[in-house]
Amino acid sequence: MMGESQRAAIQAEVARVHESAVFSAQGQFEAAKAWRALHWTLGVLTAALSTLAAVLTFAADAQVASGILAVVAAIAAAVLTSSRPDKLAERAVARGNDYTTLRNDARRVLHVQVPNDEVGVLREALDGLAGRASDLDHTSDPIPRFAYNRAKRNIERDGGQQFEVDAS
Repeated sequence: MMGESQRAAIQAEVARVHESAVFSAQGQFEAAKAWRALHWTLGVLTAALSTLAAVLTFAADAQVASGILAVVAAIAAAVLTSSRPDKLAERAVARGNDYTTLRNDARRVLHVQVPNDEVGVLREALDGLAGRASDLDHTSDPIPRFAYNRAKRNIERDGGQQFEVDAS
C-alpha cells in the first residue's frame, strides 16, 4: 500500500512538472514573437527614418525636419542595438524548445512509466525531470506578463500544446 501512495505522489509531481513545462514553453514562444516583432519594427523604423532624413537634407527648407528625423532614427538604432531583441527572441525560442522537450519527457513518464515501473525507478525519473526543470527555470529569461497571458489563453481557451489523442 505504501508503494501505491508513493506512486500517486510521484504521479502528481510529474504532472506538475508537465503543466509547468507546458506554460513555460508557450510563454517563451509568445515572448519570442514579441521580441522578433520589436526587432523588425525598430529595424524598419530606423531604415525608413534614416532614408527620409537623408532625402530631406537636400530639400529646401527641410533641414529642421531632416535633423529631427535623424535624431529619432539614431534613438531607434540605439534602442535596437542596446536591447538586442533579436538575441532575446533567439534565447526565448531555444528555451521554449527546451521546455517542450521537458514537457514531452514528463508526459511519457506520466503516462508510460508511472503505471508500470517500480517506485525507485520512478523516483529517479522524477528527480531527473525536476532537476532539468529547475535548471531551465534558473537560466531562462523571465516571461513578460503579456506573453504569459497570451500563453495562458492559447493553452486554456484555444487548446494550444494539446494533442488530439489527449483531447478525447
